[in-house]
Amino acid sequence: MRKTRIQKNEALLWFGSWTSRIGNLIFDYANSVSIVGAFAGKPWILAMYQSAETMIQIVFNLIGGARADKGDRKKIVIVTDILSALICAGLSFFVDTGYMAQVMIVANALLAVVYAFNSPTYKSLIREVIEKERIGFFNGISHAGGELIRVIGPIVGVGLVGLIGVRGALLFDAFTFLASAAAEAGLTKIEKTAESRKGKKRVLADIAEGFRYLTTEKRILFLVILSSLVNFFLAGYNLLLPYTDVIFAGAMDKFYSKALAMEAVGGIVSSALFAKHINKFRDNVLALILLLFATGFVLAWEPLLALSGNAYLCLLPFALFGAALTAFNIQFMSYVQIAVDEAYLGRVFSIIFTVAVLFMPLGSFLFSAFVNIQNVKSFYTVGGGIMLLSLISALLHRCGKKA
Repeated sequence: MRKTRIQKNEALLWFGSWTSRIGNLIFDYANSVSIVGAFAGKPWILAMYQSAETMIQIVFNLIGGARADKGDRKKIVIVTDILSALICAGLSFFVDTGYMAQVMIVANALLAVVYAFNSPTYKSLIREVIEKERIGFFNGISHAGGELIRVIGPIVGVGLVGLIGVRGALLFDAFTFLASAAAEAGLTKIEKTAESRKGKKRVLADIAEGFRYLTTEKRILFLVILSSLVNFFLAGYNLLLPYTDVIFAGAMDKFYSKALAMEAVGGIVSSALFAKHINKFRDNVLALILLLFATGFVLAWEPLLALSGNAYLCLLPFALFGAALTAFNIQFMSYVQIAVDEAYLGRVFSIIFTVAVLFMPLGSFLFSAFVNIQNVKSFYTVGGGIMLLSLISALLHRCGKKA
């Protein structure tokens, strides 16, 4: 009976996560198509639509994490999914009106607020409904499905918008969020709520307490800082990647889309394979550092492979990069979910998400200002930076163990 309940929880969480992820992808695609179509000469509107989400996440992530640690996590994820459905359904009534752009920006901002509460809560809820020894396996399969959706999501979005229009696509989004909420309603907890989570809700004090807890957990703090610094270089990678269409213009058409596909394939394969062996590396910080080193190493090979003139060979590093980064993300998230005190999980995840968001815009700005993003040699900077960070981290970790 207990095994059946565990398997049911895993299936419900996978279904809920994947359906809401599809909804998010289609929402962004439908809105972007609508804005570009209506305001082709005003790119600042699309920029405002995209930037509002980042700014809101910086402000609300920490609040969402604090509420996750002081409330009913299952209830929070259900309510946030229902709110997302209502926002999508409400937005559909403004399609083809003169207020579409303004309402889209507001709707996207509202969804960003909802997501700031949903994301750390969902990550924390996994600890309550999945056995510790199966968390790594669960995350591996979940990530594999997420990568697959990332590949087919835009294709589904194109088909839906073409078949039923923007309004129909938004109503479909609402249905996916409701389906996610229905799945989460069927979850059964395997752990009782910790007594320390039943105290008075004081948001600012709870956030401060979360930071204090993280400073006492040296190993977790070390990994949070490392992953955040790596995000600085990953921002450069994300900025550089679209320009591969220019870099390889004479060798292959639409290289960027093919590189994204290869990265996703690497992630899917890595997720499926790594899920079975995650427990062997669960507490191994050095393994996490080596995975990050591998992401930088394969990217640094891109300029060398470009010398061959074989564009297909140049796609290989992106598959290996996706595989290594996915393995790191699965192991890192699983380690946090298992090692962190259950009463602080939401706040720790909110700190991780917030710091990651802070470093990405800084990386994008500096790389755009000081790196030639139309030169394949720029991959040396991205890959080399990640490798250097990894080597320094490995030395610090070794010195810390000796101390």
